[in-house]
Amino acid sequence: MTAPEDRRHDAVPAPPSAEATTLAADTTSTAPAVPDSGAVFTEPVAADVAAGAMDADAASSVTGAVPSTPADADLLSNEAVAPLEADAATLTVTSEPAAAGSDSPVGLGATAEATRVETLAAVEPVATSPSVATSPSVATSADSAGDDAARADTESLAETDDPDLAALGIAEPPAPARWATAQSSATALTWVDTAAIADTSPLPAFDDVDHDAAGASLLRGARLRPAVTRAGVLVPVGVLVGLVATYAGTTLLWPLNEVAPTVQSVDVTTAPAAAAAITWPAQGSSAVGIQGIGTVSSTVEPAVIASITKVVSALMVLDRMPLAVGEQGPSFSFTKQDSRDFMTYKRGDQSALDVPAGGSLSEYQMLQGVLLGSANNYIDRLAREIWGSDKAFAAAASTWLRERGITGITIATPSGFDARNTATPEALVAVAEKAMQNPVFAEIVGTASVELPGAGLVKNTNGMLADAGVVGVKTGTLHESWNLLTAKNVKVGDTVVHLYAAVLTQEDDDGRLAATRSLFSQVEDALKGQAPVVPKGTVVGTVDTLWGPKIDVVTSADSDVVLWNAGTATATTSFDLGDHRSAGDEVGTLTAVGPLNTVTTPLTLAQKVDGPSAWWRLTHPLELFGLTDAQR
Repeated sequence: MTAPEDRRHDAVPAPPSAEATTLAADTTSTAPAVPDSGAVFTEPVAADVAAGAMDADAASSVTGAVPSTPADADLLSNEAVAPLEADAATLTVTSEPAAAGSDSPVGLGATAEATRVETLAAVEPVATSPSVATSPSVATSADSAGDDAARADTESLAETDDPDLAALGIAEPPAPARWATAQSSATALTWVDTAAIADTSPLPAFDDVDHDAAGASLLRGARLRPAVTRAGVLVPVGVLVGLVATYAGTTLLWPLNEVAPTVQSVDVTTAPAAAAAITWPAQGSSAVGIQGIGTVSSTVEPAVIASITKVVSALMVLDRMPLAVGEQGPSFSFTKQDSRDFMTYKRGDQSALDVPAGGSLSEYQMLQGVLLGSANNYIDRLAREIWGSDKAFAAAASTWLRERGITGITIATPSGFDARNTATPEALVAVAEKAMQNPVFAEIVGTASVELPGAGLVKNTNGMLADAGVVGVKTGTLHESWNLLTAKNVKVGDTVVHLYAAVLTQEDDDGRLAATRSLFSQVEDALKGQAPVVPKGTVVGTVDTLWGPKIDVVTSADSDVVLWNAGTATATTSFDLGDHRSAGDEVGTLTAVGPLNTVTTPLTLAQKVDGPSAWWRLTHPLELFGLTDAQR
């Protein structure tokens, strides 16, 4: 290593002084020769040799000797070395013999002690000429010529090859500190190589440092502020809290328009009526039925119907000569011959009424005589007036029945005084239903008695009119066959039910009355014992929410529909939940429709419908805001 530019001298060094030459001679006489070099080392240079390197940057004017053993090197390396002032006037070196048998740093018992000159700033190697490179010693003098000579000798020594310390048995010490250079950054101590120190002074491991103690000492006495009070923390936290509060307030107060409870209908099965189980009269044949529902009969065999034929005949007359309620219709005049014909009917054991000879009867009066007094002579007169003959009438009757879909009836004469006039009990019930739909006909047959010109008081032959609810129709008797066709109205709930019974071939009037009453009674009991088609409390729907259990919608009362003989009803529901949420609130209706009546039953909530919890609202924003399809 060369010295800095400002410390380099080009002058030829002066010859060494006599004192320095003597010192060098004494030293070299006792120290082993250094290979390839006859130079004498200053004290720092000797330390460098002990460290295993000939550092040209640490030149000095202090002479020394090469250590001969590792112990000598260690001792020499521990000597304090002070830089010598480049401009020092003199440097005195003394050498004393080492004690016998001691381990001297110079290996031959010699010790070197250099006096240190204060304020010496730096030591630089002195350039030397090749002619003095192998000189055994170098001495410094106070004059500039001596200084130049010493510098030259030092530079010559620096150019000499380093000794092989391993061959000398000397352990190589750690590299000494080096001067700062362009490649090694300077520090406040400019001669310290920071990179070298970093290599030889590693930082302790992180875990070996007492961080708590260090931190405590650093923060001792400091006024600390909590981290949460810093603006960098408060602002984001405040924004976050605001967002959370806004979200919570919005979801907790948002209306339930998008997730409002809905009502789902449930299929409702109505209860059918029990099959009719009728105990039929022991004699003859019979049938019983309910208008609009159906008829059951004991047989399908026809029987002689006698004067019940007049029901068909009267209806045919009213079709040809219609009457409104309160109208009398056309008048029919009678003569004495008609009065004599009345007597002929009576002798023939036919039912007949006298006529007003020289007078007249209106159509309405004529029909009253036919239906109440069963006057054959009155119906025959009307039939002749309209159809001209029994044959024509019979043909017209067949057509009339066929046009109305009534089968099972055969008509030969208008009065029924003919065994050819027959019908099944079920067919007669069908005729009765048709007849009672005509208000004029129904008015007449429901009358217990009437005063007619020529005939006087005429009583209704139907003894069933004495029973509550019986509204008429007709008796018929031929020989030993006592027949009766009766209509009765009964009330089931708020519904008026029209019952019809036909009993044929009974033994007498009491028998036909008793048989008729029995049939009506059985039907009435069945109607009164009919179970509700939809009982109270039946679940007909559910209120569905996205947040809670289903709430049942139930009927608040029994739905009583008039059914008979396995009849069924249909039920439909309609819902209007609105804002109703409490148990018992009406939220719809059930409409049950039967053949005779329709019943509407309120529907109510079985339990309270709770709103969504706060947690549900907070965790289901998409559903609340209608941003997703709600699956219930």
